[in-house]
Amino acid sequence: MNELPRWRQIELTLLKEIDSGAFRVGQKLPGENVLAPHFGVTRTTVRRALGELQNKGVLRIERGRGAFVERRIQYGLGAGSSFMANLRDASLEPAVEILAKFEVSASTEIANRLQIPIGEPVLVIDTVGKASDLTISVSRHHLPLRLFPDALNRISSFSCITEVYRLFGYENTRRTHCHIEARLPSSEEARRLEQPKTEPILEVESVKMIDQTPIDYSIGRFSAARVSVYFDN
Repeated sequence: MNELPRWRQIELTLLKEIDSGAFRVGQKLPGENVLAPHFGVTRTTVRRALGELQNKGVLRIERGRGAFVERRIQYGLGAGSSFMANLRDASLEPAVEILAKFEVSASTEIANRLQIPIGEPVLVIDTVGKASDLTISVSRHHLPLRLFPDALNRISSFSCITEVYRLFGYENTRRTHCHIEARLPSSEEARRLEQPKTEPILEVESVKMIDQTPIDYSIGRFSAARVSVYFDN
């Protein structure tokens, strides 16, 4: 496996430090003259890493003053928005890791959201979402199996849930329900999101539709320190 370039390694290290709370929004990072010997590289290499972080909206570099932590990832929740599109718009590379997938009988809540009978088979997919190797979300998707036949065996990996929809012939989905709530994470959520339990998360419930048919009821939990969620309808 090819080793990442040093500037990329430094970029990821600084991202993780910002994510951990070592540097807060508005805080100034150590200067190039400090970071270069710290990482054992030239100032040019450090400058490349800082420039990449600025391009991704993580830092703001002010001439003569230094680099400051700028803002969170901007994540739009529109009728047709997707995980992949949001991150690529921010020049970040999306990736999804499947944690688990299993079948359940629809509970009252799931049945109501998907407009199916209580007890109907549903495929549950638990995932972790990443932006250029930075963990930003954990999600649970509920797909009615009558619309996704043999999905348990057919779905092995994807970089965005939209790819799953397309695998079964569903194009041009739209979001028709969205509810956002801020709260503290459980121990498991904090572990999955790689964040302290004392930092809040944003829980986003939504339903994706094809025409008038719900095809996915999802619950996404985002790190509030890394993501700013907004409506772009």
